[in-house]
Amino acid sequence: MRNLLIIFALASASAFVLACAKTDASANAPIATNATPDPRFSPAPVFTAPEPAAAQEDAPRISLADAKKDYDDGTAVIIDARAEDIYKEEHIKGAINITSETLKEKIKDLPKNKTIIVYCS
Repeated sequence: MRNLLIIFALASASAFVLACAKTDASANAPIATNATPDPRFSPAPVFTAPEPAAAQEDAPRISLADAKKDYDDGTAVIIDARAEDIYKEEHIKGAINITSETLKEKIKDLPKNKTIIVYCS
């Protein structure tokens, strides 16, 4: 049961980090072209990625007061999922900076016996 809770906590942390990742607006922009399509070729299928907000809906929420209490009690770790330059400008004291790009390499270093609290924006 304890392992199941740890897996759930890590999955929740991953969901928050990925949901907070910045997206490139130009990646979603339509491609404008004046070329006439060649009738011998069919267009490539279009893949639409799911909205990042969908991952946030599945993650449990915690109040600021509860987060502070858990952190002060030593039962929680706070992760700042924002970009490193923004983290360096200002962050919650004691927060660890883990972005979607660094999640795979840093997730193994997170304590398995504590609640993972992730914030962004």
